[in-house]
Amino acid sequence: MNEKEITKVLPVKMNSLEDLIRLASSISTPQMTTYILKFIHNDKLYLGILGVFRDYYKYYGLPVFYYYVLDKKSSEAEKIKDSNYVVVSTDGEKIEFTKNPKPGLSIPLITLAEKPAFIPEI
Repeated sequence: MNEKEITKVLPVKMNSLEDLIRLASSISTPQMTTYILKFIHNDKLYLGILGVFRDYYKYYGLPVFYYYVLDKKSSEAEKIKDSNYVVVSTDGEKIEFTKNPKPGLSIPLITLAEKPAFIPEI
């Protein structure tokens, strides 16, 4: 299947990195932790969550990619590139990017080698 035949997800840009992490936290459960994808494309670091937007008129199961983008050379991006988890503190809305899970909600950061074909140019 070539790239033109692949159905693309609907990209939804988040207002902030904190909003993306808040979304990931809200859909995580003890039985199934959400993960955040990260990849570099066109000198930018993309962080995102794949989801399904249900019950939108006739479009049941619309695939969505909620994302936030950073300049690859920013200090925040440098820190995130080397991290494996984002830890959300249970006592307030404090987030930390780390190599290892810690107490609180540890959301895995999954590094992709490249932008997947099902994500459009954003």
